[in-house]
Amino acid sequence: MSQNIVNCLYKHFENTPKKLKIVCDWDEVIQSHEPYALYLATKEKSDLLSNSFEKGFKEFWEEKKVEYSPYGSKLKEETFGKEIIEKQKAIKNSPDLYKNQPFLTIAKELLKLIKENKVEQLIFLSAYDKRKFPNEDPRKQKIVKETFGKFANCSLQLIGFTSEIQGANKADWIKANASDFDIMIDDNPYICQSIAENIPNINVITPYYPAVAEQHHKKVLLVKTSVSDLKKESF
Repeated sequence: MSQNIVNCLYKHFENTPKKLKIVCDWDEVIQSHEPYALYLATKEKSDLLSNSFEKGFKEFWEEKKVEYSPYGSKLKEETFGKEIIEKQKAIKNSPDLYKNQPFLTIAKELLKLIKENKVEQLIFLSAYDKRKFPNEDPRKQKIVKETFGKFANCSLQLIGFTSEIQGANKADWIKANASDFDIMIDDNPYICQSIAENIPNINVITPYYPAVAEQHHKKVLLVKTSVSDLKKESF
């Protein structure tokens, strides 16, 4: 693999000579999404995902179980079958999805950078389906308010979509509104590639998920990511 892989986002930027401006995805970067919903949907079927979510999270990203589009991700139906897929989709759209989800290590490392006054601005850029949430996604608004939203330099920007094949996406928003930022963090290979090819001054970073790593542009920095011990009380 030609990409660079680093162990820790915080260590990589702890000696930054300037305060960082960061635009960051939420799902699969700050909290798990696809694997957590699958875990809830299949807890009684240990052959699909380990009964320990921490172990299951690692197992999930070791195999190609997700397919991406420029607008998001979804489980591969041929891998899990229609029944599991529909159950997982329902959980992804449930009101309490983000309430009890564990945070990932990138969230813990970003929080440390913020508390050490190394971040000028952090925008969480997250997509939501207007067909499911016509008035934006209140679940994401709530979890951000309870966590990173407690810091004045952190905010949430939601990008609504009604189709997985056309319309504006997060890459378009970044090009129009955050082209002068220092860092972009996202798990989606399409989004990362678009930024890496069109905005060379931005450091494009993605979680290192082995099954997806080869899909990423060679300029993208991969950061090892796992389930962390970070709690809401830490914010």
